[in-house]
Amino acid sequence: MTTASQTLPAMPAVEGVEHEYVEVAGGRIHVASRGTGDPILLLSGFGQSWWEWRDIMPALSDAGYRAIAPDLRGEGWTRLPFRQIDRTRRAEDILELLDLLGLGKVRVVSHDMGSVSAFQLAFAHPERIASHVMISVPPPQMRFHVGMVPGMRHLWHQEALSVPGVGSWLMRSGRVPRHFFSPVFVPRPLDPAVLDQYLALMQYEDSARAAVPLCRRMVLPELARIVGGRYRAARFAMPTLFIFGTEDSGFPPSVTGKAFADTTLYGPDVRLGMIEEAGHFAVDEQPAAVADAVLAFFASLEPETADDRDE
Repeated sequence: MTTASQTLPAMPAVEGVEHEYVEVAGGRIHVASRGTGDPILLLSGFGQSWWEWRDIMPALSDAGYRAIAPDLRGEGWTRLPFRQIDRTRRAEDILELLDLLGLGKVRVVSHDMGSVSAFQLAFAHPERIASHVMISVPPPQMRFHVGMVPGMRHLWHQEALSVPGVGSWLMRSGRVPRHFFSPVFVPRPLDPAVLDQYLALMQYEDSARAAVPLCRRMVLPELARIVGGRYRAARFAMPTLFIFGTEDSGFPPSVTGKAFADTTLYGPDVRLGMIEEAGHFAVDEQPAAVADAVLAFFASLEPETADDRDE
């Protein structure tokens, strides 16, 4: 059994990616970026950090966008007090970061826990989000039904990680991090070097300790609100694309097909995209396909030019 490291892993290198630390109230946020042009904000899944987007950032920047991937409170190389995490703290951090970077309205791509903060911003501050892609998460307005029960049984870690002492131990020991990347969520094994990078970061002492408030004060309260229908009447004002892997055990095509039968329940322009041969970690499993889907979605929203109309 492996144990937690007291030393933060070295920053992985990705060609063309620049790093900066933005001073905010209470500490600093690490931000990785690549390219110039209209900004796309990338919000990572639980414990994955900016590095989740290592294969997506080049594709976005090559297409003329500025890819911006911050480490959110409690993850990666950001240094902010994780004990202050509550249901909306990370969304508030993002707003402060956007202001400090001088960014008004941005496109957003989010995955897993990053999508929680993203939909909070979309509902509370729609003027800040031009369009949005959410990966491997259902609409918060969705009604739960019995067909979802088989997939939900794999999410026991959310409750386990919320228990003080127990949650941090499960992360430090590597038990839960290895569960994340087991065949339950990843149909085909990730590259060993990729897996090792994720495990080292998730088992880092501060990351392991931050898992408790993240689940206890953010994930579970939001889950209760979603199940209780608190967002049922909310609508995404901006064009929104939901992406799922066809082999996602939590949200297989049988579930997503039913959930998206009537997309007007979620907003005036809400779409569903599927990535073949991918599970929950589609960004890691099929990065080229994810990048293509994201870029095609954004391109579909661009105003038609005169040349386009003449063709």
